[in-house]
Amino acid sequence: MKRTLTFLLFGALLIYADHATRRPFPGMSRLTIRILDESGKPTGLRLRVTNSAGDYFAPLGHLPNPDVTKHSAGDVILGDEAENPLEVHALVYDSAQIDLPAGHYNFHASKGYEYQTIDESVDVTPDKTSIVKLPLRKFADFEARGWYPGDIHMHFPDPSGIRYEMECEGLRVCSLLLLKSGYKTGRPGDGHFENVEHFTGKLSPVSDANYFVQVGEEFRHGLLAHLIFQNLKTIVWPVSTGGLRESGVGGYDWPLMLHAADDAHAQGGLVTWAHWPYPSLEAPLDIALGRIDSIDLLTTGNPFAHHPILVDVYKMRGPEVYSKAPIDVYYHYLNCGFHLAASSGSDKMALNPPMGSARVYVKTEGPLTYNSWIEGIRKGHTFASDYPLIEFSVDGKEAGETLRLAPGKVRLHVKARAQSLEPYEQLEIVHNGSVIRTVKPAGEHFTAALDESIEIDRGGWIAARAHGPKMLQYGATWWKMPVFAHSSPIYLDMPGRPADARESACLFLDQLSYLQKWAEEQANFPTPQNKSEALQKIAEARAIYLKLRMPL
Repeated sequence: MKRTLTFLLFGALLIYADHATRRPFPGMSRLTIRILDESGKPTGLRLRVTNSAGDYFAPLGHLPNPDVTKHSAGDVILGDEAENPLEVHALVYDSAQIDLPAGHYNFHASKGYEYQTIDESVDVTPDKTSIVKLPLRKFADFEARGWYPGDIHMHFPDPSGIRYEMECEGLRVCSLLLLKSGYKTGRPGDGHFENVEHFTGKLSPVSDANYFVQVGEEFRHGLLAHLIFQNLKTIVWPVSTGGLRESGVGGYDWPLMLHAADDAHAQGGLVTWAHWPYPSLEAPLDIALGRIDSIDLLTTGNPFAHHPILVDVYKMRGPEVYSKAPIDVYYHYLNCGFHLAASSGSDKMALNPPMGSARVYVKTEGPLTYNSWIEGIRKGHTFASDYPLIEFSVDGKEAGETLRLAPGKVRLHVKARAQSLEPYEQLEIVHNGSVIRTVKPAGEHFTAALDESIEIDRGGWIAARAHGPKMLQYGATWWKMPVFAHSSPIYLDMPGRPADARESACLFLDQLSYLQKWAEEQANFPTPQNKSEALQKIAEARAIYLKLRMPL
């Protein structure tokens, strides 16, 4: 009942033809599109209809050339306007309709990462009403094994629009994030809020037993961090701090991101570092003091190289750690012994990128609920992906779990497998930041598998990742990312033989010195007591890294 009401409220223009026009124009044929999942139930998908010349035809209720910058649901635009022309795709539900002139057409359809892509050839004759069936078939069923995909980061559009699009994109859980920006206001510099009107502190009414939408928050500072808060009961104010970009002219650099994370955790919230590592000056403080549950490994750009725009936007100059690739910085934190789950979200704000372009798969304990999914991330039962699907275990342990080992050389039984609709170059096993095994994919779904005994002589962590050189075109530079997936680590507890954290600790001590200098000389604190508290927290984190820097 809730889903039916959702679609009615969202607007029949996105689903059904305008019944005021009961016949197509002369010379056109009206086709009804039937979309059923593997169990025979009506559902939605992403569709592009083209003729033999490659021209796009929009289903009824969709525009042939929507504005990529607009906040409206129902369409997706792919490409980058440079190397790859822009392509419009419509998000349609079962019984959508389309009017076409006579000719030969291709119906290209997709739904998430587990369904086989559909390419259906259709010949249309004049003045004929017919049905086009687009049957969905899963080539990999991760949900049957308890893994459920979600998108933790979007500012687009509203809950009912999200509910519609998420089913078309094969997602189960989505978080719409409220935020405050320092721009776009009648009085420049005051800032404005987005999506606050949708916050209720509980599941959105558009949710049902299978799909979950809840409004969370992106707490932001232009130098320190952007943090994602999910499962909030109340808003963490002031939502943004600092200056013009996030909070407005003359804003205080207070509270610290650490304090905001405390407020989120106090109400059962989950804290994720958004679009890692942009920005991240406060990261060595918050991570060392246990305020961060997970890291968003994808979203913007390439985990193996810095984003050319965001480095400048967030003034990421100075600390040596900023010269390291984002994925390597994540590894340095893991080498310090911190437990940080892999997560991801699209940061969708317009028609490009698609919802779920970067997503996190979460293994839940028991049936899927919003709470079981959030707790799955908290426990690290995850992998982040923009296409590859990863299975990974070590001695029967899965992502997020801890394997206890006796000191000395030990052999581990490692199993890993990856499949993908998009090509990638290798499946890798990573131990304490070093690749220790590589397998090449082959076959229709680029399948790579490993099942062997691996010897190690040190604890720390171990994870699986799949990646390749192909870049997914979700914009010329902003959302351009490689085909990539990464599991959360399995932690290896070997008494007296942890991962070597000396280099990592030095990097973070250096970064803390820049944070301390900022707090002493530049930060705008409301009171001297706030400044003293910030410096005290930095000193606490410094003591942790100084201990980690000591010889093993």
